[in-house]
Amino acid sequence: MYEWQGKALGGMRKSYADHMQSEEFQAAAAALTQRKDRVCIMCAESNPADCHRSFIADWLVAHGQRVMHLLDLGEQREHPARLL
Repeated sequence: MYEWQGKALGGMRKSYADHMQSEEFQAAAAALTQRKDRVCIMCAESNPADCHRSFIADWLVAHGQRVMHLLDLGEQREHPARLL
């Protein structure tokens, strides 16, 4: 199932860290944690470190979720826990 959340979770913002404090982001990110199936967050950037996905991953890990970055064919890396 595909569910577009570009308005609430999408990148291309002046300050994504500020956006993370909004009700819109908090509600959408919290909804990800309530899903029973696996979730995949996609973006045009191939490296999560250069992308807003790293901010979303920080939030998810801080809220008890395990995040795996799919980097290349057969290559993945677990997102490290960082302080928000």
